[in-house]
Amino acid sequence: MPDRVAEAGRSTLVFSLLVQSCAMLPVFLTGSLYPLIARDIVLPPNRLGMIVATFFAFSALASASVAILVDRVGPWTMTRICLIILTLALALLASASTEMYFYSGMAIAGIANGCIQPATNVAISRHVVKSRQGMAFGLKQSAIPFASLVAGFAVPFVGLTLGWRAAYGAVIILLAALLFAVPRPTASPKPKISAVPSKPSWGFIALVSGLAGLGAGSANAMAAFIVGYGVSLGISPATAGFVVAAGSAFSIGIRLILGMAADRYAMPIFFVVALLFVGGAVGYEILALYPTKFLYVVATILAFGMGWGWAGISLLGVVRASGPTAGRTTAMMQAGLFCGAVIGPLGFGWLVTAHSYSTAWSVLAVATAIAAALGLLLQKQTKGFAPA
Repeated sequence: MPDRVAEAGRSTLVFSLLVQSCAMLPVFLTGSLYPLIARDIVLPPNRLGMIVATFFAFSALASASVAILVDRVGPWTMTRICLIILTLALALLASASTEMYFYSGMAIAGIANGCIQPATNVAISRHVVKSRQGMAFGLKQSAIPFASLVAGFAVPFVGLTLGWRAAYGAVIILLAALLFAVPRPTASPKPKISAVPSKPSWGFIALVSGLAGLGAGSANAMAAFIVGYGVSLGISPATAGFVVAAGSAFSIGIRLILGMAADRYAMPIFFVVALLFVGGAVGYEILALYPTKFLYVVATILAFGMGWGWAGISLLGVVRASGPTAGRTTAMMQAGLFCGAVIGPLGFGWLVTAHSYSTAWSVLAVATAIAAALGLLLQKQTKGFAPA
């Protein structure tokens, strides 16, 4: 029996990683393939920003409304519905002839993304043993950089050889295969109500949403503009890209290490999250105050590793505190995260244009420091919840 449980947990984790990566591919593919798309369709750079914002806006809307039903319908039923919706979105993108196809496709893909993330959270909370959930959430939250990596490889291996439409078509084939592989809904273990003394209040959910929004807004703004900032300092685009890759790898490593540590040891999860945000704030402020090439490398790796390393362990803390309402709570957390993903890059771009990079980095540092304060408040609230 334990072997079956372990096998079910591994299958759940692998499947969750794949479907969550696919949910992010529409936006990453569009960004990576943009130079090829722009040859066929009139799509100015500012419109690309609006298209990306549309994806995250509809992700937030879906997370705050439809996704809260995942506790009731079950994670696999919700996943199956989301895969069908994603297929429709990718078909629109692959057949695009005007920019309106991209707005429509991104809106539909955003709805699927907003629902599929809480669904995979619930699947892991129900099917992965608690002693492995820290590592599981750390690995699952690595789906975003993994999807970005896939999108990057799609340009030379698919876009430049078969055309950008073929890249979207390849994802449709993958979605069809995953649709047939979705586990059948079962009455498999749901967390017992007694596992936590009380379910999270709306105040707790508001703090979680605010923390996720501030953290994601800062991290997404950094990811969008860090290469351009490096180039403005005289660093070559290739070198800046390698620095970002190193920072991303550090971020993934932080997520996995902290997840495994949370599985082995009793730790104040949200206090650790607050420390990560403090490290991220320091990285942003170094970028603001010391515009040198060497400190750019140091600060970028620090900002990526700590300013974006909080995603997995914070999700674990929320799931542990939520018990049978993990779907509702993580859906609202994702809604805050997606709102930040929309507002952060747009606000940063405005600050750079209206003021300077230095001002924009300082604002990110302040926002991340506020997120750290929210982490401390959450740690105080979760003392009443069971640690595992």
